[in-house]
Amino acid sequence: MNTFCNIFINEFEFEYQKIKITYTNIIKKCYAVIEFIEKKLEDLFLRIRKHKFDEISDEIYFFKVIKPTIVAKLIYYKTILNIEIDLPNSKKNKIRAYEKAINNIYRYSKENKTFYTYYRSRATYNDALYFVRSKKKVIFKQDCNCINLDSKLSTSHDYIMAKMIANDMLTEYLENRIEELEKNYSTILPNNTVLNWSGSKVDLVELVYSLHHSKAFNNGNSDIKEIAAYFSKMFNIEIEDSIYRSYLDIKSRKIDRTKFLKQLSDTLNHKINEEEK
Repeated sequence: MNTFCNIFINEFEFEYQKIKITYTNIIKKCYAVIEFIEKKLEDLFLRIRKHKFDEISDEIYFFKVIKPTIVAKLIYYKTILNIEIDLPNSKKNKIRAYEKAINNIYRYSKENKTFYTYYRSRATYNDALYFVRSKKKVIFKQDCNCINLDSKLSTSHDYIMAKMIANDMLTEYLENRIEELEKNYSTILPNNTVLNWSGSKVDLVELVYSLHHSKAFNNGNSDIKEIAAYFSKMFNIEIEDSIYRSYLDIKSRKIDRTKFLKQLSDTLNHKINEEEK
């Protein structure tokens, strides 16, 4: 790799890490990092315009690794800034906003499935096509970002590469934020019920038995009556005394013995399919 790139990236990382630890407020941090990266990219692009790579491998490395790594950070902080500025007040709606952002990331990977697979598998066989500059570029269906870009500063896929890297970083950030918010919810105690079961008793019994036999609690060491008692208190519905009788009702069904579980599965699959459209 060329000396100037090594020097540049080392200086960049040092200053970048310094800015990151300076700010605790996420919005202030985003503004500071974005301003820093944009200035650094201007400097880098001025150098690249005049630079000639000695080897194709050097050019590929720059447009596959160096530039996307920096641009990914810019995409990452700009996306976080947009999300955090528009974030609603309630914890529930904040979680929904973060989940929506995760769905957008998933949708982007689906829309760019071919390159996403290439990126995930760390393939190299198309590097010369994706990461070498050309005055006459092959514009792929998903490569709208490179239509009006300077051919000296970009390749057909370096921006998509940056987007993929940024999306991985964003997914981790969003999942951590959701986890933090969920941990901050008040612990729901059995004698302080906030959720009331609105399905039938038999539906809940079906769920309890499926969880018990799948050893979902305490590695399968929980008694069915213990689980039933806990669910009864949690959801404000009495199933403990009638759980065995309800189970016999489930077993005596001629068709769809686990109809509630099937309904849950069908509902979730339908929702996932809707979000993927």
